[in-house]
Amino acid sequence: MTLQKTSLILSSLLLVTACSTKEKIKAPDNNNTTLHHIGIVQTIDKNSTKPPKETNLDNEESTPLSGDFAGNYKLIEFIDYMHNQYEFSYKELYQLFSQAKDTNQMIEPCRVRNNNGSCVVQLQKGKWDRYKAMFVYERNIQRGIDFWNEHEETLNRAYQTYGVPPEYIIGILGVETAYGVNFGKKRVIDVLTTKAMLGDRREDFYTDELEKFLIMTRKAGLNPSELMGSNAGAMGYGQFIASSYLRFAIDFNNDGVIDLWNPQDAIGSIANYFAQNGWKSSISQVAVRARYRGNRFNRLKTGYKTKYSQYKLKKKYHITPRSKLYYKGSVSLIKLHRATYDELWFGTHNFRVITTYNHSAFYAMAVHVLGQTVKERR
Repeated sequence: MTLQKTSLILSSLLLVTACSTKEKIKAPDNNNTTLHHIGIVQTIDKNSTKPPKETNLDNEESTPLSGDFAGNYKLIEFIDYMHNQYEFSYKELYQLFSQAKDTNQMIEPCRVRNNNGSCVVQLQKGKWDRYKAMFVYERNIQRGIDFWNEHEETLNRAYQTYGVPPEYIIGILGVETAYGVNFGKKRVIDVLTTKAMLGDRREDFYTDELEKFLIMTRKAGLNPSELMGSNAGAMGYGQFIASSYLRFAIDFNNDGVIDLWNPQDAIGSIANYFAQNGWKSSISQVAVRARYRGNRFNRLKTGYKTKYSQYKLKKKYHITPRSKLYYKGSVSLIKLHRATYDELWFGTHNFRVITTYNHSAFYAMAVHVLGQTVKERR
């Protein structure tokens, strides 16, 4: 037998042997979901409520989910999604969420107690006098004056770039964080994980925000376990949620980093937010006090979503501006309930733009009044 034939026979034998040792690939089971994470495969039967089985795949040390969210299958699926969709490290995600805290278990401090020691819940919304007093007070006005003086150049540059007057950026900053005094007292990762994974009525919204929060922190080079924010997961001077950060936050000081805890970036980002949401620099007035007959106003529907013809309000209902209103478009009727009477205001297009920041007429009016007060006092 020649050498060439011998080689040919040996090659054929090796090929047959290799083929016989290959495993058959099973067709996927549509009733099962497979979750891959550090050194583990978890297979979840969608028709079963039993915990998933864990199988060690390699020699890496497994990092199971522990802490307040241990055994939370929604979170396990979310982690798997973030790894597959955005290539987040399983190890980092499991460590991060194992350290997350359930904010529902955190005891909120009681500010006011009644005579028997029970905690009195203070409503933030109610009469306008009470709501306004939370933001428009002497110390906050002075903070606004100091902030404006310190960052005048940046505020003017934002005005020139986006057409948003400084007083409305000042108003937002004062209402949201008292010019950086209160960025929030809860870790954002705790707030978003709790609301997304433990059955909040807006869990889909908060799951989306949690996803964007992780993208945001990676993009900005921030540690997601360290960032503090509000009870809704809002962050920085302007209290942006993660989705707003990704859409509207800008590097206004040109240092290569978008940092909402930096006053310059915060100023530019707020101005950009308003511009992107329809702010019109050609409209000089945001709100003007209206005159009507009587002390209480119940004749028409009020609120930032309303739109009325100024001509019709004047001719049919005898509602007119107390001072010159240069704006010619439709106005919103804003009622501010006070102790002994109702204030009535005309809100222009730019007033409605402010309500995109927070869907509340009281909120937008507080921004307007605080901004105007700081401007006048300055």
